[in-house]
Amino acid sequence: MKKLIAIDFSDCAELADIMEKCYAVFKESVLQKENRPLLGKREIFVPLCWNEKKADAFWHIASIEEKKSVPLLPCTNDLASFRCKNNCMECIESIILHNKAKREKCIYRASRIGWIRAVIEMYNKGDSRVKYWEKQHSKKENRIYLRYQEEENDYIIIFADKSSKRVQLITAYPVFYINAKKDYDKDYTNYIKNR
Repeated sequence: MKKLIAIDFSDCAELADIMEKCYAVFKESVLQKENRPLLGKREIFVPLCWNEKKADAFWHIASIEEKKSVPLLPCTNDLASFRCKNNCMECIESIILHNKAKREKCIYRASRIGWIRAVIEMYNKGDSRVKYWEKQHSKKENRIYLRYQEEENDYIIIFADKSSKRVQLITAYPVFYINAKKDYDKDYTNYIKNR
């Protein structure tokens, strides 16, 4: 499989158009059960709560939590930075998720939503660019992580481990903060060491 690239949104005039295009990819590749891949032999469950006529899971993946100060824009050196108008700093376009969390719509995250299916398929084929590990979440739930790394690309998908036959998609996003990269590296190393 080739190196993953973001969704081309150069033909979209407004943020709403970009989100619509990215949602179409999410709907076709992950949301529709008949098109959704398995994680190994396990079914992937995507919760269906609706928000602005789109699945809440999409909005979680296509948005970023509001920060009081953003030391680094996630989209620096990416086409998204030229189209976004610094939304994660200015809070121009926000969404209230089902759990009442306020998040800022993010072109950078949304344009990589097509990577979810691709990374899962890469993992299923044993692609060395994808690392797998498990870790207990603070709520005592086991979480499953898939991390795709290739050159400048660093992307993570997080699942809740529901049973031996089923996982639930929690979120997916590009990893750009140095401390997050280090934490994920450490988690993976610990998982491999303790297997």
